[in-house]
Amino acid sequence: MRKPINIFIILISVLILTGCDNKSDNMLSGYSHGEFVYLSYSGNEKIERILINKGDNVAAGQELVKIESFDAQNIFLRAEEKLSAESALLRNLESGERPEELDIIRSQIKKAQSAESQVKRQLGRYRNLYANHAISLAEWEDIRDELTQKGAQVEELINQLKARQLPARQDEISKQRSMVAAAKLERDKALWDVQQTTIVSPVNAKVFDIIYRAGERPSAGKPIISLLPPENIKVRFFIPEAKLGKFKIGSKVKLICDGCAEPIAGVINYISPEAEFTPPVIYSTKRREKLIFMAEAIPALQQAGRMKIGQPFDVEIIGDE
Repeated sequence: MRKPINIFIILISVLILTGCDNKSDNMLSGYSHGEFVYLSYSGNEKIERILINKGDNVAAGQELVKIESFDAQNIFLRAEEKLSAESALLRNLESGERPEELDIIRSQIKKAQSAESQVKRQLGRYRNLYANHAISLAEWEDIRDELTQKGAQVEELINQLKARQLPARQDEISKQRSMVAAAKLERDKALWDVQQTTIVSPVNAKVFDIIYRAGERPSAGKPIISLLPPENIKVRFFIPEAKLGKFKIGSKVKLICDGCAEPIAGVINYISPEAEFTPPVIYSTKRREKLIFMAEAIPALQQAGRMKIGQPFDVEIIGDE
């Protein structure tokens, strides 16, 4: 019984290989291939929500995943408070004393000036008394000294007011400006970290796979979502060495698949510079070329959505039109 079965298998194999070899010389075998965009998170926090489903078409900027953000939010709030405090200190250094403190000094100046005026009025009366020998020389000198003291007190308070209205020394201000700049960088980094807890799509694409689900805690950098943009769908095929000179980047092709209502237009966008040996899956008794070059063709963007990854394709070279 073994012999008839073996003969049957050999006959089927020959028929398959013969069918493959009946293709046009301009027809090459290939398959659809996708270059995926993998989205991950840089931390180890838990996934809070998945906002899309596998197979959905998503737009660039659309929110896809929410990551637990409690720690990131707290760090951001502390950074905001620090920036606010450092900025307030800088404003004080640049503007001098607070208005309330300056008002106190101004009030003291008014009182001192009032006291000085009162002594001045007394001085005229004491001058007449001294001229009429009604008071002694010592009493006359006391009132003059008191006036001098009152005037000096007024002058001192005025100088204090001027000094406190001046900003701090330039080196102190420069140092505080550096503190404010550093606090702003910390705040901006903390804000960026909060924003990263919402993963958004960088491109228009189809959600190819959801690798982790809500409640799971993937390691930092592990892909959570894989996307397949239509422009990343290609057909890989293989050019025999003898025919390599006929094809170039930019050559037009037809992409033909089982079940396709009509061929899909495509353009060769890559030809490998390195030769490789013919894989057994496309080897036949008629086509014995040992060296082939992998090439890629990109389909027309509006037709790429019709293609399934891994789908077999025949690539027909039609050249430039």
